[in-house]
Amino acid sequence: MTVSAKEVQELRKMSGAGMMECKSALSDSGGDISQAFKLLREKGIAKAEKKSGRDANEGLIGVRVQGEKASIIEVNSETDFVSRNSEFHSLVNSILDISMDHESNTLANNENVAELISAAVGKIGENIVLRRSSHLSGNIHSYVHNSVGQGLGKIGVLLKLNTDSDQVSEIGKNLCMHIAALNPKSISEKDLSNELVNAEKEIIKQQLKDSGKPDNILEKMLEGKLKKFFEENTLLGQKFVIDPSLNVEDYIKQSAEKNNCKISVEQFIRYELGS
Repeated sequence: MTVSAKEVQELRKMSGAGMMECKSALSDSGGDISQAFKLLREKGIAKAEKKSGRDANEGLIGVRVQGEKASIIEVNSETDFVSRNSEFHSLVNSILDISMDHESNTLANNENVAELISAAVGKIGENIVLRRSSHLSGNIHSYVHNSVGQGLGKIGVLLKLNTDSDQVSEIGKNLCMHIAALNPKSISEKDLSNELVNAEKEIIKQQLKDSGKPDNILEKMLEGKLKKFFEENTLLGQKFVIDPSLNVEDYIKQSAEKNNCKISVEQFIRYELGS
């Protein structure tokens, strides 16, 4: 059958496929644009399967907060060039839409997400992977570092505060910026895993074993080095990035007193691309 240039152009606009691919799909579908688009989607899925073995180490972190609900995802591509593509940005936002409705930390087996990714692979031509996703609800604050679009960047942070005030948005943002910059491993010392703490103790002991100091001195040195480790790796113990004369715990206390309210950190999630 004869396929018009207008139909080919319309299908190209819908699908992003090449002119000859669109013309062939229209011929095979009897001129039905919807059916032709479906045929191209199927070809896109076939391409997705071929590309799925390639490494995807670039991409974007996506963050979305709506009221008391929030999602954060990492979507990987093969090249940084693709991660700056508007089509890739649209994909990340579409997955965020699903994540917000799903309210789960697991999207890996979601059929809608898989379909979106397969279509994008066929259109963009690179392997694309949803690496991880998380969801929070409550008094949520967020920050995106190296932003390339609304809620899209290379580092993303979600922070859940426990507070009796609705006037803590600036405090929340400052804390999110701090978390993005200094990458704390936990909120406080008690939240650090025993495995991590024990591993650090062993490292310190190895560092001190040839010092020739008495055991009681070695014990004090171990305690001092562990204290420094806790200060450097816990959110509340770290020096506040905006005002290093304070640690984060002091900043929160002063902010609570200044605003005559209660503020504490309940949870945070930090995603950094590739980490």
